[in-house]
Amino acid sequence: MLSKPVLLHFKFDSFAALPSAVNTCVKSEAQTDRNGNSWKLMLCPGGRNIALKGWITLIVISDSRNEDLVAAHFNIAVKNASGTIACDICGSSSYDAGHVNWGRDCMKRDMIFDPNNDILKDGALCFDVTIQVKDRRDKHYDPKSNLSKRMMKLLESGDGADASFKVGDQMFPVHSNILRTNAPTLAIANLLDQEERSSVTIEGISAPVFKLVLEFIYAEHRPTDKEIICHAKELIYAVNRYELVDLKMIVEHTLVRECIFRKYNVCDWIIFADAQSCPLLKEYATSFLLLNVREVLKSEHSKRLRESSKLLAEILMLVSDNNEGRETLAVNELRKELHKRKLNVDGSKEMLVRRLDEAKRQRIDG
Repeated sequence: MLSKPVLLHFKFDSFAALPSAVNTCVKSEAQTDRNGNSWKLMLCPGGRNIALKGWITLIVISDSRNEDLVAAHFNIAVKNASGTIACDICGSSSYDAGHVNWGRDCMKRDMIFDPNNDILKDGALCFDVTIQVKDRRDKHYDPKSNLSKRMMKLLESGDGADASFKVGDQMFPVHSNILRTNAPTLAIANLLDQEERSSVTIEGISAPVFKLVLEFIYAEHRPTDKEIICHAKELIYAVNRYELVDLKMIVEHTLVRECIFRKYNVCDWIIFADAQSCPLLKEYATSFLLLNVREVLKSEHSKRLRESSKLLAEILMLVSDNNEGRETLAVNELRKELHKRKLNVDGSKEMLVRRLDEAKRQRIDG
């Protein structure tokens, strides 16, 4: 949170008598802002380096350690006797280990000594420094949105529901307008002829997984890591079935982060990820395989993988690329690039590459 501006006044008496050699500096008296932060202004009357000889340099220094501050914004003004601003500079600096140090070459000495400018006040050079600090702590009341909780409550209560799904022995009252907005594939596939039936039966998915899907549709409620690992493959089937790309990304990232791959299951995960267009999952599973390739491919667990000429060819190509030092964009980077261009991030790696290449070609042609 950015603090309110604080105006501090710094004064250097007998400016003409101050040392004017290059890189010779003097410090002001410390000033404390309303937040208890102490500041000093360091003045180099002859400039900080020979290239800017004849200029003065100002450096704002935090004179107190504050680990909660992340950045500071400065505005330094020099006014003449009539109050007109003769020099106005601004800038920002980040905190390093609780301290900040920011400087700028700001005025020529000739300008200061020119009597027509009337800058010196009884021989003193004065500066008005406005400071705002950015605190990592949020000191202001910022009410958090309860929309997600309210949507979860609406789903659980079924108030105002105009349709329902039957999954196994469990009924799920739903609101068709919410489904049409947040999960149009689910709505279109199941609710077009809702008026003719008391409920729509959903096959091929368990009630616990369908509940997780509805919670995400209504409130963007993320399943827990434990729920994702427990229902991983069924969840992926469901999100592909209803085209819930955001939930699919969450499931993939969670499975990769939780390191679900083992020597006995990695081949099955590669086959599954390939069939379900989960390129991130496939990429990490394949990397795990390559680290244990001899042991895995000799085992019975690799039988189905060894029967797939397509997947074996891809693995051999990866080995060749690694040996020859060829690099391609990782799936995560491909998705980032596509997201920046507001393009679809779903699909196999090959699809992502083609999509990005096409976007780049269109930009060149355009």
